[in-house]
Amino acid sequence: MPPSLPRSSLCGVRTALSSRVATTTAAPAWRTASVSPFSTTAPASQAIIPPESPKFIRVPEPPQSSEVRLPPIRGHLPVPRQIFPKREGNKKVKPGYMETVAPLSAAELAGKPPKTEHEARHRRMAESRRQSLAAGLQGLYVRKTQQDHRLNTGRNARLEANKAAAMAAEGADDLLTRSTLRASTAAVTTVQLDPARLAAAEVARAHHASLAELKSEQRRDALSQLYVAAGNFIVDEAELEDRVNKIFVERYHNTGASDSDAESSIWNMQDSPVGVSGLRTRATGRSNNAIFNQTAAVTTTTARQRTVAEVLTGGRL
Repeated sequence: MPPSLPRSSLCGVRTALSSRVATTTAAPAWRTASVSPFSTTAPASQAIIPPESPKFIRVPEPPQSSEVRLPPIRGHLPVPRQIFPKREGNKKVKPGYMETVAPLSAAELAGKPPKTEHEARHRRMAESRRQSLAAGLQGLYVRKTQQDHRLNTGRNARLEANKAAAMAAEGADDLLTRSTLRASTAAVTTVQLDPARLAAAEVARAHHASLAELKSEQRRDALSQLYVAAGNFIVDEAELEDRVNKIFVERYHNTGASDSDAESSIWNMQDSPVGVSGLRTRATGRSNNAIFNQTAAVTTTTARQRTVAEVLTGGRL
């Protein structure tokens, strides 16, 4: 049976401290380096931590901490209010701003002394608040200026680096590793530009313009038709009630409110289906029935008059 290897105890603060000290003292050189040569991120020691961050003051933790940490809450923090908006600039750090937001009392302006100790204490507290507000605004404005300068400097540096990389000449590695191509092969495989591409583009442009004009004309006709049909719209409750009482009656689809309503109702179509002879008659416009010929002539005349009226008025009727 092989001998057991010595193993340090996992319990006890002294053991943990001794192991931590030993690890720290015996760490190799590459672990004690401040920045790894293969790292692209800034080290934690160079990170800028603002005062409102809970990590602003670094508190060392014991090896066996009894602190119960709350789980992280997923979500988004509210956007902080801008203390120095762009439209105001440095208005809040100018000398006359404090006199506007925290003015002195009438007694203080008149130079009168405080009447009681209570009033004197209130004056001292007000002056302390004014000084704290002025100092806080000055500090915040300095922080904002430094942060804007840092952001602008980094942004300009990245822009210049990207521009330099984009405008840089071809590297030697690309030039030396590029595949070779014979001139005869290039002459066969090269795709020549279409000599008639400009003419085809002009034809496509004219076709697109005609389609746009057609759509515009259809939109104009629909607008004119809507304007004409707006005369029959129900605009008040009296017309709505009249229309409801006119439609919702017994045997409405048999009698109809008018002849046109009775003819347009699908429930009144009790005749036999149209046959082949009827379809031929409607297509040719010829029939031995005098009533049909008269109706067809009236319908054709009405359609022609409607077309002429639409052309004269410039819109659909």
